Amino acid sequence: MADNLNNFQREFLKTLADIQESCVQTALEQEDDEGMREKHYGITSELITRMMEVIDGYGNQAVGKLRLTCENSGESLKDTPYIELHDIVCDYLKRG
Repeated sequence: MADNLNNFQREFLKTLADIQESCVQTALEQEDDEGMREKHYGITSELITRMMEVIDGYGNQAVGKLRLTCENSGESLKDTPYIELHDIVCDYLKRG
């Protein structure tokens, strides 16, 4: 599925993965433990996945689906091709 993404979708998901990596590396600088590494990746991947569920419209029915569009290109984050962010983000994140 990740091969069919538009540039905006791919860059957005890569940015989330970069945020995850940066946060885990910062946490690991404070503690050097392989078990903690897995926990950090697990926690951050769960957090990011849950955030994508909110954008997809599954987090809170009162909020509904969110529409994100890149100002530079006009591309939609969820369309062309249509994707469920909470599913596809797993292809980019490290899991615990």
